[in-house]
Amino acid sequence: MRFRAMNTDVTVIAERDEAQVAAQVEQIFADAEQRFSRFRADSELSRLNRSTEPMIVSAQMFDALVTAKRYVELTDGIFEPAIGAALVALGYDRSFAAGALDRDSAGSAPRTASLLDVELDATCRIVTRPGGVQIDLGGIVKGRTVDAAAAVLPRRGAIDAGGDQVLRGSEGWLVGIEDPRDAERTIATLRVRDGAVATSAANRRRWRVQRAQRHHIVDPRTLGSAESDLVQVTVLAPTAELADVLAKTVFVLGSAAGPLLLDRWADVAAVLVPAQGEPLVYGELEVVS
Repeated sequence: MRFRAMNTDVTVIAERDEAQVAAQVEQIFADAEQRFSRFRADSELSRLNRSTEPMIVSAQMFDALVTAKRYVELTDGIFEPAIGAALVALGYDRSFAAGALDRDSAGSAPRTASLLDVELDATCRIVTRPGGVQIDLGGIVKGRTVDAAAAVLPRRGAIDAGGDQVLRGSEGWLVGIEDPRDAERTIATLRVRDGAVATSAANRRRWRVQRAQRHHIVDPRTLGSAESDLVQVTVLAPTAELADVLAKTVFVLGSAAGPLLLDRWADVAAVLVPAQGEPLVYGELEVVS
């Protein structure tokens, strides 16, 4: 069964009670979008980004911020959710739709910011956000929501949210890796058993600012759209959250530094598609074709 959430198609497959499972998954996505959307003025994240005083947040928001901070540290700041202002400056100031973000003038350059500058008081779930920090949790929330939704899957089932997938079942699921240059072509087919997959690429969410092309994966070192020698990264990991974070981070780092980051995790694998040359395989993968 399929529904629309987080500006993508979400597919739910369950070996039993599929309609009931899909309804539960849809509600989980709706709740997450209402809480974490940067584009909804009434979302908890939007209220936090507008707040000029320390703010008490929900347990779900606090836990997401704590986890995001940990990923900032683990990736040496390449995964950085404090890029909300940079995304707005690039023109990504509303939910993506083809042509909707194109514009003839550029936004003002944002200041460098880090989620590490946000104070998190666990005793009362109080968040103190410096004025220059605008938080965007898009790099973690979709994978995190897929993981939460996977808890309602039966022994064999799957959730796919725009390429962020959790696949349950020891028999395994076949996952095709799309050629980013030709959507009709598959680079490879993998068998995934009780795991998660996420893919990051710059070819889907692109828009024009003046005569330049922009995309949504920001390099926090430059505050611009990442200029990588990779065009697509697919990561297999125990959770969709981790796969999501690593796919984006490796994309930004590129083909030389990306695999060095992956070395920090023992249970991940990846397929890196460079702009030139053949795909690069990292870790142990069950390749079917």
